[in-house]
Amino acid sequence: MRNNSSANIPSDANLFDDRHWIALVDVNNFYASCERVFRPDLEGVPIVVLSNNDGCVIARSEEAKNLGYKIGDLFHVIKPKLRQTGTKFFSSNYALYGDMSGRVNKVYDCFTSCIETYSIDESFLRLSGRDGVQNKETLIELGHCIRRMVRQYTGLPVCVGISTTKTLAKVANRIAKKDDQYGGVFVFEPDNKMQLQQISIGDVWGISRRLTPKLQALGIYSALDLASADPKRIRSGFNVVLERMVHELNGIPCLSIEEVVPPRKSIIVSRGFGRYLSDLSLIQQAVAAHATRAGEKLRGQQLAANKLSVSLRTSPHGKDQIYYKNSFSITFAEATDETSLLIKAAEHCLKKVYREGLQYQKVGIFLGGLVGAQGVQQNIFAKNDVKKSKALMSVLDDLNRSHGRDTVHFAASGMNDDWKMRQKMISPRYTTRWSDLPVVK
Repeated sequence: MRNNSSANIPSDANLFDDRHWIALVDVNNFYASCERVFRPDLEGVPIVVLSNNDGCVIARSEEAKNLGYKIGDLFHVIKPKLRQTGTKFFSSNYALYGDMSGRVNKVYDCFTSCIETYSIDESFLRLSGRDGVQNKETLIELGHCIRRMVRQYTGLPVCVGISTTKTLAKVANRIAKKDDQYGGVFVFEPDNKMQLQQISIGDVWGISRRLTPKLQALGIYSALDLASADPKRIRSGFNVVLERMVHELNGIPCLSIEEVVPPRKSIIVSRGFGRYLSDLSLIQQAVAAHATRAGEKLRGQQLAANKLSVSLRTSPHGKDQIYYKNSFSITFAEATDETSLLIKAAEHCLKKVYREGLQYQKVGIFLGGLVGAQGVQQNIFAKNDVKKSKALMSVLDDLNRSHGRDTVHFAASGMNDDWKMRQKMISPRYTTRWSDLPVVK
């Protein structure tokens, strides 16, 4: 496939020199490690974390990996083995994981002001311009300092990979994590490319499973093979993104640190029910709760939505009924971030797709047409003026932020948990809910 794009390698690539270093800091086995922070008795114990509704394994500790547990293992299938091997299992605790991620990134602020939060457990740090960062030994010492501080202030273990490009920092992090001799810190010097030989092409950042066999068909089996390829040929056969990866593997930066998170184009809140539901009133409660959460996300990012959709479906694996999935959308006259309006719109959409007699498994809310909330005018459906609405939403968010989610909520989301996900093994929300604070006796 030929790519006729006229895009080129960024013109500022030559602005980088040997004094610009990028670190990728990754929390080891993040979900499992978060579960251990407040449970020292779990140190060295195998741990698995389960998906929504406790369906399958989504995260494992190193000990669990060594026992052969795989991502996607069905909980009901492996449950006997979990008990037999003494493996502890937990429902996903996203409130805890999200808060711990934020705390880790606060530690990184001590080392640089240039940080890109790449995922919940990974961040890129630009170390250029730091006094004393002049050689490999200094960088290794800095990496160990990052590890010590993160461990001290959050209790979480991290590995640090350092190099001159983001792609090589990813490679360095992988080596730091896989090879114990480096003590969790590895500096990849671009001139020493032979170490790329040990990284298979499928393990290179950005290389998908679909792309791997296509590259292997060209004789590219390792990161070194890709680094040695002709960039123009790679661009001609694939795209400019892969061409940039070739340059990155050769120590030429093409991907900058994104300190400012790009504004979202949409927000989705979708959850499976704890059991199949046919009762419209219970599904309405779930829709109201999802709309409430979507509104919190909107206001947290100072956005407003022009469009709302509700999707509803039965189980694709149901044996006693046909599979049904449908969605309905509504466009607001003016963009809004007000929860009460989102709930009303969501209930309207739900009634358009709900069919009696079916057992539903999942409902979701989609917000689109997102714009900055500043300057949004009064919605024609609003009964209260904008200032009162903004004040109410601000108080609501502050209370829930201070005292835990759903401390104050709209009555439309109900007072019971009949529709909520199964999370029977969830750990306390140690850092975000007063009632879950650890107690020392």
